[in-house]
Amino acid sequence: MGALILCYHHISYGERIDPDNFEENLKTLKKEGFTPIKLSEIYNYIASGKNPPKKSVHITFDDGYADNFIYAYPLLKKYGFYATIFVIANKVANDIKRATYDELVSMKISQKVDDLLSKSKYVSWEELSLMLKSGNFEVGSHSLNHRACFSSKKIVTFNNSGTIEWLYELTGDKRLGIPVYEKKWDCAARCIKDDLNLRNYLADFVSQKGGMLFFKQKNARKIMLKECKKYLRKHTVSFEIESEQDRLTRLKKEITDSKALIENNLNTNADFFCYPWGNYDTILIDEIKKASYKGALTLEIGLNTKNTNPFLLKRVEVRGGKWLNKRLGIYKSTLFSSLYSKVYRKI
Repeated sequence: MGALILCYHHISYGERIDPDNFEENLKTLKKEGFTPIKLSEIYNYIASGKNPPKKSVHITFDDGYADNFIYAYPLLKKYGFYATIFVIANKVANDIKRATYDELVSMKISQKVDDLLSKSKYVSWEELSLMLKSGNFEVGSHSLNHRACFSSKKIVTFNNSGTIEWLYELTGDKRLGIPVYEKKWDCAARCIKDDLNLRNYLADFVSQKGGMLFFKQKNARKIMLKECKKYLRKHTVSFEIESEQDRLTRLKKEITDSKALIENNLNTNADFFCYPWGNYDTILIDEIKKASYKGALTLEIGLNTKNTNPFLLKRVEVRGGKWLNKRLGIYKSTLFSSLYSKVYRKI
């Protein structure tokens, strides 16, 4: 017995999950006998010490993309599923009301989706209000800004495209070759400021070696790591690590201000929080409790039972193609789900 919570992000053509794939997922859930359940209902079962019904399912959308309104919203209504959209509160658009895909089809202008998305890739308060009124949606917080920061001095890769959104937001630097260190949500770690001299050295090295063409080599990363070692033999690098108090101040603002912004704009309770990138620790959990959230969602896999910590709710992030069809055999069974989650903590 337990509830399955599925995690999606974009629902759009050209993305990992397109509308056709998403509709097939909903049909498969129906065919396999999964019953839609609200997130608030899952919480109520756990809070009362009861298992949610067997083969109950809830759908979540992270980040609050506009395509969730245009494409996913009408499909959820069509098939009768419940969902929670976790928005990045400061990125929600203002004064936009787009048409859903069904409405565009009825007007014979379905090709206008790209024009609608160009207004903002994020959903608006007006659209969220409509989604709430439908009864199919709840709205939760995915933080105020959803920013990443470097969380260790370990280099994991090098910027080889200039299109890593979180990296540019963090550094303001699109140069090829700059080091990319281990990252976390900036509320889940004491943030580290990298060494600018090392960054400049590696960016200059790549520029002299052909820029984008340099990264066409199979051993480009290996060459870059050798250059790092070469630099470190001759220079001392400086990393600045913020204080725990600075981190605490930021995370309190991200948690409480996002909740207030959602509740003030939508006149509803934002009872649930979704950890960006699935990053959390005990300090974050304590602060989310203090901010009067009822629960929070991770990216740790498995079913949610009466024994699940409501601030560590489990989810399964859906992949494309026939991926969900294959995994439902596991998540029909509490036993199989439990065994599987012990082997694969995240997937």
